[in-house]
Amino acid sequence: MIILRADNRVLTTNTKFAYFVTNSPSGSASADLTNVEPFIVPTPILLGEIGKTDAEILKVRVITDETISFGAVVDNSAAVTNFAHPESTKVSALQYDQIRFYWTAAAGTIADENPTFDENNPLTAWTSLDPTSNYSTYTDVAHDTGFGWFKYRNVTTLDESQESNPIPYVGFTLNTAQQVFLDFDSLLNTNELKLVSINDKFSWLNEAIAMFKLKLNLTNVEYTVSTPQTISITGGVSEYLLPTDFSDLVEITTEDGIPLDFQPIAGRMYYEGSGPSYTRYYLRGRYIGFTPTPVGTATYYYTYRAKATRIISPSTYIDLPDDAFYSLKDWMVYRAYSKFNNPLAATYYQTFKNSMDLFIQASVKRNANLDSWSIECSSNT
Repeated sequence: MIILRADNRVLTTNTKFAYFVTNSPSGSASADLTNVEPFIVPTPILLGEIGKTDAEILKVRVITDETISFGAVVDNSAAVTNFAHPESTKVSALQYDQIRFYWTAAAGTIADENPTFDENNPLTAWTSLDPTSNYSTYTDVAHDTGFGWFKYRNVTTLDESQESNPIPYVGFTLNTAQQVFLDFDSLLNTNELKLVSINDKFSWLNEAIAMFKLKLNLTNVEYTVSTPQTISITGGVSEYLLPTDFSDLVEITTEDGIPLDFQPIAGRMYYEGSGPSYTRYYLRGRYIGFTPTPVGTATYYYTYRAKATRIISPSTYIDLPDDAFYSLKDWMVYRAYSKFNNPLAATYYQTFKNSMDLFIQASVKRNANLDSWSIECSSNT
């Protein structure tokens, strides 16, 4: 039995808001606000704060001057408040007012490090949000493996949010972003954690990983090479768009496995006009081109070095050697303490730096063995 949980408080992040001008008794059909600019018909609105016992979600039915009348969530028909709300009660404009939970099976392969959402496996119907709780939950008694997800929806416009980050039923493995976040959280007190946003965490984590990869020379081909790609050549077309994460070409061959030679773009025009007839390739920005211009169809295969990717999901697998991910929290604490003007910031910076210096002794270059790391012979003088 797995309990899936969605944090409803994210719905009020960076939302526009206003306040009640006067006290409003329960059963009120309208309210005067300090400002109606944040709202249009039929905006879902939150009266109060998520998690409070008197919080409720309604909709803007009519706007007259600085007064709004309330509508029901489902159909925006005339509605009244369930609770009394005092003067200065916060009224927040929401984008969504419903939630739905989903499930996808585990692939049982490395693909589970970055699972794919499938909206064809809903666990629930679309249900109205309960603003009196910080979390929306669903207890899944049908599955004990796989991944849980959730999405929000506006019941009127039917606009849906992006799917949530995957929630692994077997828990987050040690070398995932979520575990680094938990280690980081354990080093801060409650008041300090309130000052750290989830965006801060991801920013600091990605910064630490980038420094580790550069320091440990993990930017080599073995770490960043793509899966084999295919280019279908059309006669008369010389250039083709490369993937968005393209960095450098590793190899390119014909269907027969024969490598193509590189042609610097500076000499391409000469080669196109009077050079040999066999095909070469050149690179121009995010395009790969072939010279001379193809006159028929062909298929080429290539691999490339990918640009560094940014971690945006707590379940993302952190690929660093020898459990180096344990040190990432030290950089995050250094960044947090710098934000708080805590004098211990320098201590955590030095701890992180010392950790990288230790790992570099065994992690200079990757060799043919998956888990083996050593200094190259050429580094010894």
